[in-house]
Amino acid sequence: MTLGLLLVATAGRPAQAQSPRAALESLTGHWTGAFVVYAHDGTQVDSLSTEHRYRWEDGVQVGTQIDRYPDGRVVRKTARNYVTDDGTLICEVNPPDGAPITYRGRVSDGAIVWHRKTDAGVVESFRERVVDTPTGPEYRINGFGVYPSGDGARSHLHFVGRYRAVHQDVSTGRE
Repeated sequence: MTLGLLLVATAGRPAQAQSPRAALESLTGHWTGAFVVYAHDGTQVDSLSTEHRYRWEDGVQVGTQIDRYPDGRVVRKTARNYVTDDGTLICEVNPPDGAPITYRGRVSDGAIVWHRKTDAGVVESFRERVVDTPTGPEYRINGFGVYPSGDGARSHLHFVGRYRAVHQDVSTGRE
């Protein structure tokens, strides 16, 4: 199971009738924070620190993510986020050791709601958004996943990410 790849996605600052592009736009910059995974009974099963960087290239938001696990592992992923002609958000995650993963999303109540379901039985659904707090913008992830194992069992996990802007000049959309 690759929990870290859930980290690469996008978020949107709550707004009235926010467009898909605006939801992606709010993530442009550099973010760091913690990503914590819980079992269905609330027991913490994993925690890692992560760093995200988002920028625009030719109408596509390009993301780079570095996950640092407690055991010393460091995993780097890339992603491409864009809006289709029909307004669907797409996030294509490229993990270093596997096939690309695609999430489909939409904007709902100031957040992006992402989802994927595979033939193997993996189901992931999560909300991402950037909110203004007294100490500055915070990028938040809240979601769940169902992950089958080889013996037919399934893990049901809840995950929470909280990230702070490292440095963003929102007037120019650049770090």
